[in-house]
Amino acid sequence: MKKIAQNIFYILLGVILMTACTDVDDPVIGDPGVPQLASSTPADGTTDLPEGDITIVLNYDQNIFCPKAGQEKITLEGATITDVSFKLSQITIKATGLEKGKTYKLVVPAGVVLGPTYTEAPETTISFTTKADPVITATLCNPNATAQAKKVYQFLVESYKQKVISGTMANVNWNVEEAEAVHTLTGKYPALNTFDYVHLPYSPSNWIDYSDISPVKNWWDAGGLVSIMWHWNVPVSARLWNGNVAMPSDWSGNVQLTDASALEGFASAKVNDIIRVAIKDVASGAQGSLKGSDWGQIADGYEYFSISGDYYEMKITDAILTKLKSSGLIISGHDYTVTAVYLIPADSNGDYAFYKADTYFDAAKATVEGTRENEVFKADLAKVATSLKQLQSEGIAVIWRPFHEAAGGWFWWGKDADSCKKLWIAMFDYFKSQGVNNLIWVWTSESDDSSWYPGDEYVDIIGRDLYSKNTSDCVSIYQSEFARYGHKVIALSECGTVGLLSEQWSAGARWAWFMPWYGKADSGSKHATDEWWKDAMKQTYVITRDQVPSMK
Repeated sequence: MKKIAQNIFYILLGVILMTACTDVDDPVIGDPGVPQLASSTPADGTTDLPEGDITIVLNYDQNIFCPKAGQEKITLEGATITDVSFKLSQITIKATGLEKGKTYKLVVPAGVVLGPTYTEAPETTISFTTKADPVITATLCNPNATAQAKKVYQFLVESYKQKVISGTMANVNWNVEEAEAVHTLTGKYPALNTFDYVHLPYSPSNWIDYSDISPVKNWWDAGGLVSIMWHWNVPVSARLWNGNVAMPSDWSGNVQLTDASALEGFASAKVNDIIRVAIKDVASGAQGSLKGSDWGQIADGYEYFSISGDYYEMKITDAILTKLKSSGLIISGHDYTVTAVYLIPADSNGDYAFYKADTYFDAAKATVEGTRENEVFKADLAKVATSLKQLQSEGIAVIWRPFHEAAGGWFWWGKDADSCKKLWIAMFDYFKSQGVNNLIWVWTSESDDSSWYPGDEYVDIIGRDLYSKNTSDCVSIYQSEFARYGHKVIALSECGTVGLLSEQWSAGARWAWFMPWYGKADSGSKHATDEWWKDAMKQTYVITRDQVPSMK
């Protein structure tokens, strides 16, 4: 008991001594000291912030106060602070009015922020920068571009987002009829007319003669801008058979094209035509087999052969042609499935089409030397190059839009991204080699087609084709294209029924130009109504033909 009493005594004595040694002016136990900024959102020095509104959060190293009188001292020069609030160790500041490409400095003066014991925090500053619009390249992708092409491109760049160029599509393809209709309706000519080489490979000379460039030249001489696209027609492949027949490993499957209907299909075949067999589900080691109606070989090398890819083919010789016309063809093999059989003509005097569903013209083979597709590809390029050089000799610059809507997949050139890019680059390189330098190259984008894009070094302008879209759709799509291709001029390169131009413009869809598809009021296919055209052509920011500076 005595020992317990001693212990209590010593404890009390210690407490008394500690109290006696404490200076009354020392900080209270637990005082955290001066509040310091620990972090912020956005962080100091952040770049590429969006324009418009912003929420700034300041995180301190302790709980803080921010009295109302102090909140009014917080500044964000160039913007408007709309709200300040604090909770625990955070201050939240909301502001609006941030503009593109500017640096802003937030200042929280000394003494505005207080610690839990009312200790004043020092001045706090953070700086951040909003994202600027990408800088559009001032030069064309072809370094040898003509003076006229450079002038037109410069005009497009300078006008972009400030004004929009009015445009029309030629009725059928090689005239200014639609532009004349707009003039009759509104008293103004559109600034741009788009022509089309759609009939170039097969149109009779008494119908459309593309060597007669007078429609294009007259428009250019009158002060108009020239655009040309190309609905590229290729030879149609006659579909001899369509189905889905498996060729099992035991050779039990076959397609017999030996009846009267099949023989009728072979009746038009000629030497050097090609029989193409479309295939799928090709297993390793698969073989194809082409035989006569007697199950004997139709020609050396075609009875048993290895296969891969999505088709195999046979070139028709005199001997093969005789057998095809007399008895037809039997297709067999093992470990694959036959889906169609086509007859591909060796010449270009037959029917033509540009929709993928209407032809088995293989875009992947168009750039492969020695293929029929490559022969057609090179021959047509030569024809177009000749026509474009005619225009170049007259000092005419062309806004050039080939392979449009490729990623949509409905045209033959839209087979896949890889073949499309090869087609584009092959055309670009060929035209350069032929001295075709009067072109401004327009890539027509589709949604999520970045893998299809040929590359900035081959493209000057981005176009987008829209049909049956309201104003909000158009604006949203423009914004999407700008997010991907903001470093390029972006145009409404083709359109059907869409929201009023004035509504699109005021909502932020700043297309470089617009171009409704042709269609007379009495044709039943008018895409842009009279009201749409009247709305567009009365806007002060719409460039008409009389407002285009000389490009000569």
